[in-house]
Amino acid sequence: MSRIFITGVTGYIGGDVLYGITQALTSSSIIALVRNEARAAAVTQKFSNVIPLIGDLDSTAKIRQQAQEADVVLNLASSSHGASAKAIAEGLAKTERKSPVWIQIGGGSILSGPDIASKAYGQPGSTLHSDLSGSSEIQNIITASPKRVVDHILRDLNASQPNIRTATVYGPLIYGQGRGPVNQRSIQIPELAKAILNYSHGVHVGRGLSTWSNIHISDLTRLIVGLVVEASRQSTSQLWNKNGVFFAESGRMSFRDISTRMAGFAHSKGLIKSPESVAIDADTADKLTPHGSVLWGTNVQYQAIRARELLGWRPQGPGLEEEIPRATLAEAALARPQSL
Repeated sequence: MSRIFITGVTGYIGGDVLYGITQALTSSSIIALVRNEARAAAVTQKFSNVIPLIGDLDSTAKIRQQAQEADVVLNLASSSHGASAKAIAEGLAKTERKSPVWIQIGGGSILSGPDIASKAYGQPGSTLHSDLSGSSEIQNIITASPKRVVDHILRDLNASQPNIRTATVYGPLIYGQGRGPVNQRSIQIPELAKAILNYSHGVHVGRGLSTWSNIHISDLTRLIVGLVVEASRQSTSQLWNKNGVFFAESGRMSFRDISTRMAGFAHSKGLIKSPESVAIDADTADKLTPHGSVLWGTNVQYQAIRARELLGWRPQGPGLEEEIPRATLAEAALARPQSL
């Protein structure tokens, strides 16, 4: 029986992955870091076999101990919290397990740096990245970015403890209703729907030509669960460490296209006054939602080749065009005054 330690289970990604691993790995022992007793109760009510551990990302002693005892560590709470990542690395370095696995969630914004630096919000991107042929490119970005603390911690661990297998999954625009115990709502699509409903017309940053690759949350979960399953095997080195760079996508769409589709649907349902999408500037986007200029105005375009070729993974969830009506209606329901 494998022992899995997971963070972020009350979040959108971590909660859905918890659902996935409880379905696929029924004999595993799963320890989940949760912030308080109320969150622990929410987790165990839905997943009775999960063992809650009270603490947060600053509970480094607890994290270090759990990492030392785990066969698999899933750090899905944060892609930038250095202290917790350092504690995981220290725990794994002391493990008696033969070749434990650390799967880390990463942000797709690793690819949007040039747009942010040049403030080229809403402009089209010119590069389509690959996680198979382009993994060295990602490593070069990490080398040139000292602020990517967690990525550097993983890289240092690979160099000092090559028996420890690591993989980072860099998420794109993620959509769909989650299946976790607490947060089942993503950010980019729901927040855009919220803005459109408030403005009563579509909105896009600048020219609206910026584009992110996208994936349904269930497909991201299946990729991560696939890596957890591989952890029990002596699998190819092409999955781990310097090669352990994974993208996840089922397509891509510009934000102007997303906004136009969303506004058209909302208008057809009588939710807004105009089906048109109107340009906003980066500052306005940031006021609508934290980092809105980055979330809606930059480019993260890539192809998920490694998981397709080495894990046999294929997207199966609904496409983004199918999600837009659901997300729009969900946000409209949240905004609607509740009857007494």
